[in-house]
Amino acid sequence: MSAWLLLAAWIWPLLLAPFASSTRHGRWLAALGPLPALGATLVVPLGTRIELPWLLLGTQLGLDPLGRTYLLFTALLWLVAGIHAGSAGLGPAAGRFRALFLLAMAGNLWLIVGQDLASFYAGFAIMGLAAYGLVIHEGNARALRAGRVYLAMALLGEVTLFAALVLIASESGTLAPAPQQLATLGPAAIGLLLAGLAVKAGLMPLHLWLPLAHPAAPAAASAVLSATMIKVALLGWLRYLPVGVIALPGWGELLTGIGLLTLALALPIGLMQTEAKTVLAYSSIAKMGLLAALLGAMLAEPTLAEVGVGALALYVVHHALVKGGLFLGVGLRKAGAPAQPLILAGMALLALAMAGAPLTSGAAAKAAVAPLLEHARWPWILTLVSASVVVTTLLMARLLWLLTGIDASFRPGQGWALASWGGLVALVMLFPLLVPAPPELKDALLVGAGGTLALAVWRWPGPLRRLAGRVPPGDLLALLGPPWHAVSHAWQRLAGVWLALTRPLVARIGEGLTLGPAVADGEHALRRWPVAGALWLTLLLLLIGALWRAPVEIAARPMESDPMIESTSEIESTSEIESTSEIESTSEIESTSEIESTSEIESTSEIESTSE
Repeated sequence: MSAWLLLAAWIWPLLLAPFASSTRHGRWLAALGPLPALGATLVVPLGTRIELPWLLLGTQLGLDPLGRTYLLFTALLWLVAGIHAGSAGLGPAAGRFRALFLLAMAGNLWLIVGQDLASFYAGFAIMGLAAYGLVIHEGNARALRAGRVYLAMALLGEVTLFAALVLIASESGTLAPAPQQLATLGPAAIGLLLAGLAVKAGLMPLHLWLPLAHPAAPAAASAVLSATMIKVALLGWLRYLPVGVIALPGWGELLTGIGLLTLALALPIGLMQTEAKTVLAYSSIAKMGLLAALLGAMLAEPTLAEVGVGALALYVVHHALVKGGLFLGVGLRKAGAPAQPLILAGMALLALAMAGAPLTSGAAAKAAVAPLLEHARWPWILTLVSASVVVTTLLMARLLWLLTGIDASFRPGQGWALASWGGLVALVMLFPLLVPAPPELKDALLVGAGGTLALAVWRWPGPLRRLAGRVPPGDLLALLGPPWHAVSHAWQRLAGVWLALTRPLVARIGEGLTLGPAVADGEHALRRWPVAGALWLTLLLLLIGALWRAPVEIAARPMESDPMIESTSEIESTSEIESTSEIESTSEIESTSEIESTSEIESTSEIESTSE
């Protein structure tokens, strides 16, 4: 019976969503949604599968090691974020937020436990579309702009992903392909899969939505957007790319290059931001770039997959827990929750873990992925990653500095949110005990160098102060803004000139189509072009419908016999009409019939049939 928890993991949030909009009774339903998923990670054995042939194209639910890891941290973060959603003052639209929150949760959990392509896409689409409502929850101009960019990029990614999954199903011959069956994928399927999920991962230049959506959404939504939703891109790549089966050096180097470019650009742009959640958004982009680069190394060298898949999963768990805690901590800081000094202390511990300081979860995760970095095809990757540790430390110092300047507006009822956040911070602190890693002197030196730079900037803030705000959130949108406005302005002027030139011709044609000058009677309205055109279009559609129906009616109606040859239906001699059963309505069969009738027709018809 425990296997059915895999179905309840995503059905339960769907069932709760309609009731979450109730202001009185639905407040804590968002926190109850992930409970079956958490139970599934504890009691469902690995390798369990459920076949549901009646759902979609035939749904398969299961739990493999990678799926269990994803399900565990995803359900945990949705639980903590759901508690924050129930505690925070979300305004008059709080019920709508919680309903969409549960829908996004259901989609996220479905794509994890689903083992077929249709389930992955269905969950991905539900999650992505429901998250749009979370992004625009505030309803101000900033949130609506972020929502437009998010929706455009999300639809682009979903269409691309759908095409990729269709190709994968066609080329592998199954909706639940095994790794060996993915070895025959063509370049179109691989390229579309990488591009479609790169939008969700926030890899440059497809990252435009992420630094706009994360700051615009409430803290509970920002936490799951960054901690769980963008991580499904890596899950999709690991499941539906031939990782560890065949070598794909070209695709691997491409993904590695894009990942390193994302890492190298996101960190300095994040340092120029003036809001804490925007800084965290660019930090998420940078970390996803690092994960993409590591996955590219495994695509190029299949032997690395034996340790690489587990190492990536461990790094994803670390980043999800830490980044979720940082976003929720910013929300507690803004909400004026009690024990503000403790909140700042917890944020400092999480920032050290994100930087990879020794004896933290960041150090353990980095030690796990070290073999991938050491065996990468490009030896200078180690240098770039080491430099990123220094800049990440500086970025986390920038975050703490921005947190101290937040003007908190006290909101009551933050006790449960603070307690759940404290538990999440404690879990991050216990992470090195669960996954021990020896302290590295190199890591300590790199984090120390970043801290020293942060102190220098704090003592002499002039250079960074001049750079602050130079690159707005969504960077490329700001660069593309002036050319886009110029093109739009030129197009509007050309359209205006064209309309001015064609207006007299259109007016003359319109007068001709109205069948003469206006007459003050009831027929004038019928003679106007819009009305007459609509009537003619209606008649045309009715005519087409009649013609479309005619063959069906003729085929369904029994053939009426001619009164002059009624006796032909009563022919008793079947041996003389053998050719009538073999008529194929072609020109190759020629038959002649001679019917002799008398005034007393008594079934004396004789049909002589010859075939040449």
